[in-house]
Amino acid sequence: MQVFKRLAIIVSFLCAASFLAAQSDSIRLYADTFKLQDQQTTVSMDDMLLDLVAAQSETLHANDTVDTLTFAELQRLDSIQREIAEVDSLRTMNAALALQKLPKAPEIVIERSWIKDEVEDRNDVLRAIRDMKTHWRREATVMIQITQNYVTDNWYQGGSSSFAGLSIIKGQIGYYSDRFTWENTGEWRAGCSTISADTLHKINTTDDQLRLYSKANLRLVPKLFGSVSAEIETRLLPTYKSNSMALKSGPFSPFRFNAALGLDYKPVHGLSISFSPLSYKVIHIMDSARVRVQDYGLEAGQRTQHNVGSSLRVEYYWKPVREFALETRFYCYTNYHYVELDLEVNCDFIINKWLTARLMLHPRYDSSVIMEGDTKAKIQFRELLSIGFAHKFH
Repeated sequence: MQVFKRLAIIVSFLCAASFLAAQSDSIRLYADTFKLQDQQTTVSMDDMLLDLVAAQSETLHANDTVDTLTFAELQRLDSIQREIAEVDSLRTMNAALALQKLPKAPEIVIERSWIKDEVEDRNDVLRAIRDMKTHWRREATVMIQITQNYVTDNWYQGGSSSFAGLSIIKGQIGYYSDRFTWENTGEWRAGCSTISADTLHKINTTDDQLRLYSKANLRLVPKLFGSVSAEIETRLLPTYKSNSMALKSGPFSPFRFNAALGLDYKPVHGLSISFSPLSYKVIHIMDSARVRVQDYGLEAGQRTQHNVGSSLRVEYYWKPVREFALETRFYCYTNYHYVELDLEVNCDFIINKWLTARLMLHPRYDSSVIMEGDTKAKIQFRELLSIGFAHKFH
């Protein structure tokens, strides 16, 4: 019952987030203008940049005379004058782009912020203008999070020392045009921990996943695309049961491949609903001699399983402000004999440029998987709350 309550809370949260996303008043940047959705007006890129520069210089013009400014303020005023000069060069670039009659670029969202940061605001605008010159978008994120606990043997409350670490490397590259989009994502997660209660292993693998995903869309009508996608998911590190040499998973054990053909519906920015009536799925266990294949839906003695069925994939990315991001991925597959459900929710709280906190919720259900000692398939669940280093590359 606790698991179902958690799932109900997650679904309610996602529904509320979807409604808020539809009502979002974030600034969206198009090929030639910034459009303020809340005001339903458009202003030129030059005017927006000038507004940002004016906001930066607001405090420097509280007095009418420059003589009252400090040396630091004079330096800042000189920097602002140079920024205004840059706007002139942007006007020239905008005129050149207009003459080239480039296809309309996809909308680019410039996030609002809870914390005022004029430098970051300006960088977002300049980065968006730079992206307009090409249909390609690139982004990479690196996260390293560590937890450490030390307890001496004579500590009056007892307990044991432990150390845990998690690293996430994620990259995205995509091509976007009016009618065709091609999105590619690669992610590698590796986590480990030390548990003094495990006498056979000094280090235990707690998270290990290599995932490569590619999707190509061709627009059929507004917001609806014909879609073909492929996904590879596998493990690279060995994972053992506690106080046992029995292998739970290993390199390429399991190895999953999914290919799907269908439709992709994108009603609002950041939301993708892909339905594939034709979906092909392969599960392969490379080290089937040591890994219990029944834990992955295979029959005893079987090494590879092929399935043809249907799948549904829902991906949702919501970032109302620069300091918070919600990323959700829901996957459903059935070959009409069994069903697999997988929901992963990641909430990132950006503390500053280098630090972030993450909350991850990951329930899943596979009716073909009956774990050792169980008589039927059960819902699996894991949760992670961590804080550490993070940096994004554009």
